[in-house]
Amino acid sequence: AGSRIFDLVGAMKRLTYMDRVRAAEPVDVERGLRDTLMVLGHKARDKSVGVKIDVAPALPAVIAVGGDLEQVWMNLLDNALDAVDLGGSVAVTVKPEGKHLVVRVIDDGPGIPAEDRDRIFDPFFTTKGPGAGTGLGLDIALAHVRRHRGDIAFDSRPGRTEFRVSFPVAGEAAP
Repeated sequence: AGSRIFDLVGAMKRLTYMDRVRAAEPVDVERGLRDTLMVLGHKARDKSVGVKIDVAPALPAVIAVGGDLEQVWMNLLDNALDAVDLGGSVAVTVKPEGKHLVVRVIDDGPGIPAEDRDRIFDPFFTTKGPGAGTGLGLDIALAHVRRHRGDIAFDSRPGRTEFRVSFPVAGEAAP
């Protein structure tokens, strides 16, 4: 238990970029995703959700404000865990594609209703029940991704929703 608490505190410190200047620097995307999954592990366990992460070897860094990226991962992964039913699954893949690093968060939940798809990035829009969400998660994620010259997109149908986040790799573009 002590080791788990130590690991969780370490993940939280890294997630918040505690003791770091808020400036763009090379960021290890894999580490941030793994820390986010560690912090959200209780939620996955409570719902018996299977979480898989598949990371390509020797990933390039992206130049970003680390705390901003952690908010993106936290919002996307938290939403995916909320979307799936008990015993569902969430998959995260990370790999370079050309001059970009692409992160995919895929869940097997019910999908985003067609009538909501044009609004999911709007501030204060939520499909969650009262008290369960603020409607700011995807708005914040979109702002952070754009601030770092990245792109965020999604595809959704019943049984599969995929969010794709793409950032230029270090040396390709300055934020």
